[in-house]
Amino acid sequence: MQGYFGRFSGTMRRFLGLAAALACLAFPARAASPDDPLEADQAFRPTVRLISGTADTSGRHGIDIEYRIAAGYYLYRDRMHFEVLPATLLIAPAEFPRGLEVEDPFLGKSVIFRQSATIHLPFTVSSVRPGQYRVRITAQGCAENRLCYAPFVQELPLNIPPGYRVTDSPVRPLPPGLQR
Repeated sequence: MQGYFGRFSGTMRRFLGLAAALACLAFPARAASPDDPLEADQAFRPTVRLISGTADTSGRHGIDIEYRIAAGYYLYRDRMHFEVLPATLLIAPAEFPRGLEVEDPFLGKSVIFRQSATIHLPFTVSSVRPGQYRVRITAQGCAENRLCYAPFVQELPLNIPPGYRVTDSPVRPLPPGLQR
């Protein structure tokens, strides 16, 4: 008796597997609606750039993180944290653009970024070891009047080539619009 049910069970499993596969072909997953919120990595797209202290960078040196922010989305300034891995590359506190002060429905009075933001991470030393690094960003943002994302982590590769040198320049005040 048990052999009969064992064969039936195997046949039934094959039948159900085939039925499930056919159902997937007949009823494909629905396409994302334009009203569906984007994934955090699509709504908030960072890029990283090594800044070498040349005249076109106002003598600054370090790392620039440039965020492209999708229309209808915003990032919280005070919910952003940065670290470089491995931790042998030391950075000073982030320098943020001014941002927009708002009364946020989720967090109250906040400073946010829309469309784009460039955050500067200055090096704390004048000698930087060449190599492969990763910039780890923890951030939080929202889809306007719809939802706020839980804090999310994004990692970007950073290559410091041999021969890269941080220019030694006297400490200057920050350009207008930047804060430490």
